[in-house]
Amino acid sequence: MKRRTFVTASALSIAGLSGCIADTEYRIAETTARTGIDSLDFSVRTEVPDVTIEHPAEFVFILENTGSDAIRIKNYGVWPFGLIAVHQSPDADTSIASGKLASQLYETSDRVDVKPTGMGLDRTPIAQTLEPGERARETYRLHGEEIRGEGTYHVVPYFDDTLPSYAMGDEWTTFEYQCAIRIEAKERLPV
Repeated sequence: MKRRTFVTASALSIAGLSGCIADTEYRIAETTARTGIDSLDFSVRTEVPDVTIEHPAEFVFILENTGSDAIRIKNYGVWPFGLIAVHQSPDADTSIASGKLASQLYETSDRVDVKPTGMGLDRTPIAQTLEPGERARETYRLHGEEIRGEGTYHVVPYFDDTLPSYAMGDEWTTFEYQCAIRIEAKERLPV
């Protein structure tokens, strides 16, 4: 390799690397979760706490029927959690950009249209039953470009009008998966 080619390639590599090193990296410090429904337990387990340049944080959302009666859960796009995002306010106006939580279910669902600019949704509800003692779970990932800085983020529906509902009889009642994720910035290498 000629010296000039080597020097040029080395300079470009270092410039590209310095841009990556300057990117903020984050760590999931804490999660809290609940539904507010006595017989429906909602929890979030952090599987991968670090959000680095190459790798997203990873969460497992778990919904369990802890009661003695079957509970029907209705949501949109994917079941049971639907399309969800993180926002710095629990009462977020979802027309303001929020950070989406990614799921493999989004890619395989015929009711969700994932695009580089956002997501679309077939508004047909999906209802399934959780029997007593039964659990539903799904893995979600949070990519670094979805984080607007450190702080507490709240899980919100990706679309305003897609709140989940539950029924133990004939009447459907809306509810929210109340979840807060505290994100801290990690120390960066000096540039």
